[in-house]
Amino acid sequence: MLERSPLTKMIADIWQTPDVWFMYEQVFLKEGGESRRTPWHQDSSYLAVDGDDLAVAWITFDPVSAEDSLEFVRGSHRGVLYNGSSFALDDDTAPLHAGDALPRLPDIEGSRDRFDIVSFGVEPGDVVLFHPKMLHGGAPTHPGGRRRTLTLRYFGRDCRYDLRPGRAGPRLSQGHGLKHGDLLRDPGFLKLA
Repeated sequence: MLERSPLTKMIADIWQTPDVWFMYEQVFLKEGGESRRTPWHQDSSYLAVDGDDLAVAWITFDPVSAEDSLEFVRGSHRGVLYNGSSFALDDDTAPLHAGDALPRLPDIEGSRDRFDIVSFGVEPGDVVLFHPKMLHGGAPTHPGGRRRTLTLRYFGRDCRYDLRPGRAGPRLSQGHGLKHGDLLRDPGFLKLA
């Protein structure tokens, strides 16, 4: 599927590079009434990678209105990298790593009018493509609602290993030998283009 998907060419065209690697995937299931809002965060806070050539393809399996979909702070991928959210139930901005040099997440939900927030209604098979440094969060699912999604994560030629605190991903082969600032290259990643 990855090798035949039109996403690889689309991403290569956006990046204007012939090199695209697949990093990893995630599957999400949010059932109505069972899940709270996904706190605002940046995926890059949890990844030991940096660079412009990074992409997340968010693919829905259910129709989702813009009000119930993933939300983004427009242009935030060009700004500050924040400490990751610990997803604490009582504080969405609680930092993942206390004492880390990365600043604490702003309270976007508590001051939505101060941010340029966008969201998209989606149908099954639609793809929303974004940079993992983009601030984003998801609306809660309502009783009887469901949001099933697949995320595929890609990187390109300018992507570098950027050591983060804790056990930040992606998984690299044992003894990979990468140091902070090295180009991200590992035989465990599938080169698609």
